[in-house]
Amino acid sequence: MVRELERTSAIKGLNASDFPETAPAANPVFFRTYSRRTEKGRETWEEVCDRTVAGLKKLGKLTSEETELLHRMQSQLKALASGRWLWVGGSKWIEQPENFSGAYNCSSTNIFDWRAFGLLMDLAMMGCGTGAVLEPKYINQLPPIRNRLLVELQGEIGTTPAQLRREETELKVEGNRAIIYVGDSRQGWVKSYQNLLELSTDERFSADVQVVIELSDVRPVGEPLKGFGGVANPVKLAELYHRCAAILNKALGRQLNSVECCLLIDEAAVTIVAGNIRRSAGIRQGDSNDLLFSNAKDNLWQQDANGNWRIDPERDALRMANHSRVFHYKPTLEECIDAVRKQYYSGEGAIQWAGEAVARANCDLLLTSALKVEFLQAYNQGKAKEWFQENYPHINSEELEHRLARVGLNPCGK
Repeated sequence: MVRELERTSAIKGLNASDFPETAPAANPVFFRTYSRRTEKGRETWEEVCDRTVAGLKKLGKLTSEETELLHRMQSQLKALASGRWLWVGGSKWIEQPENFSGAYNCSSTNIFDWRAFGLLMDLAMMGCGTGAVLEPKYINQLPPIRNRLLVELQGEIGTTPAQLRREETELKVEGNRAIIYVGDSRQGWVKSYQNLLELSTDERFSADVQVVIELSDVRPVGEPLKGFGGVANPVKLAELYHRCAAILNKALGRQLNSVECCLLIDEAAVTIVAGNIRRSAGIRQGDSNDLLFSNAKDNLWQQDANGNWRIDPERDALRMANHSRVFHYKPTLEECIDAVRKQYYSGEGAIQWAGEAVARANCDLLLTSALKVEFLQAYNQGKAKEWFQENYPHINSEELEHRLARVGLNPCGK
């Protein structure tokens, strides 16, 4: 086994000694996750260190001494750059402003319009984990679903020659018929997804909307992604539009609920994970009083009359993210015990005390333990806004609202 590992490592340009013998999974994980394909073949660990540290030097305007220290620590496996940076750091791709978010492991967005859904898909396709805050004060701003969408797929993926493919998605509307020409790019996929969601509330239509999804410009499975790296795998893309339309159609005549919002986000996540962009990494934050959200994953696995286990296909996509309930008052001991018990039986049921999360996200103002305790008491009484206004009168209303909404910036206070 050791000799076989050594032969495999040598072929790929990495000496078995680059990683310690005590880490037998290091080689496959490295080549699967962090070694980019180059004209000479796959990167060695040394080349990844060179690339990522060079990127950090340029980004941080580091001195030669600082750069040498980082390189030595990383090459010796004593301190590493983040996983996302190991993949994209130092590449031409990450230097483009529209790709900056690809260097981050996590993000959080309040869901109040269709652009937020598109943003989460865009972030996920760059490898960034997606956080979605789905409290009523946000999702109640979404427009009611007014149009039934009848989706039809047209064209086969990969049939348009590379030089003739459109990169940007185009939408054409004629009467009650809409054609979405899916562009062959990350932005193309995202816009086609967002376009579909927007059609469900578009006031131009007077009847059911016949939606044609034209897929022929999308590159086929296995074709390289020259900028981000890796290869294309649109195996789940076609299903995305049917499944999203089905979710939207069930909400006809009303606003989406929190679980339907989760499903729409997670169906995009399923498409991305199937395309080998990254693992699923998502968190959805709902209101503590939202029972639909709290119980969304209950009995996700069901047993038929013959004893066979199956997952509810209509809720399968919910596995793409963790669901956490946000408490805007300090949860009681009983509520905490119930949450832990729920996690024991289902793996879900995490809770978050919003006051603590907001306090951590405002540590620049809460400089002492006494101030933090005082703020938490005010938050628990529903007077956090007044506390900020009294203690920091110079903060304008826009900044104040932003500071109070920082629940998603620190979702790990469970």
